[in-house]
Amino acid sequence: MRGKTHCTIGILSTIQACILFKIPISIFNIVVAAIFSILPDLDESNSTISNVFLNQDFSKLILKIVIYIINFAIFFISLKINNNFFLSAIVTLIAIMILESKLNHTLLRKILLSLILILLSLCLYFIKVKIYFIIFFLMLACFPWLKHRSFSHSIFAVILIYFFLKQIEIIYNISNLPILGTIGYASHLFLGDLFTKSGIPLFYPISNKKYSLGYFRVGSFFNNILEILIVSILVISIIFSTIKI
Repeated sequence: MRGKTHCTIGILSTIQACILFKIPISIFNIVVAAIFSILPDLDESNSTISNVFLNQDFSKLILKIVIYIINFAIFFISLKINNNFFLSAIVTLIAIMILESKLNHTLLRKILLSLILILLSLCLYFIKVKIYFIIFFLMLACFPWLKHRSFSHSIFAVILIYFFLKQIEIIYNISNLPILGTIGYASHLFLGDLFTKSGIPLFYPISNKKYSLGYFRVGSFFNNILEILIVSILVISIIFSTIKI
């Protein structure tokens, strides 16, 4: 499903949970739900959550700058070694061809996203934030390197998310954080990608088998209808629960 649909479903699921479990509905709760509902797709370099951390246009600019800097460095090092302009130009041209075939935008975004999350973890470490916060962001730093819809889309990822959020709740006394965050995260899997044709590997890494309750490709007409249907059901459910209360 699309990022905006995941976010919508995550927020609606959290509102429904708040009504059922008599948890106050607040801006904080909705923001937590929105963030965690799109977090699983951090394993995809062009996902909504990836663009929140790193704008695509900015990363493309960095890619150009990096390639130019490396090429200039190769040229001047080659020129200094052999003192032959034409030979250095040929060496640089070959280096450009190799570099541009290996260092693409997707790879650079993975590197930058991981570095941002690692840097954030280091900052938290230096200001002496509790270890669970740091480990949580280090775990997220690994997500960009995972195969899309692998561990981040499994039951074990949901369990880990709940565990870390529970520790954070205990340490900082943030009420209902593990419930709201886990519902948002789980909604991405069980009210989203589970209904797509490609499905999700619920028991990864124990099993690579993907489970699916749908037959439609993401972005197709029928898949868009399915997204609208799921959102509509959640809205009706919230209205019904509100009236019943």
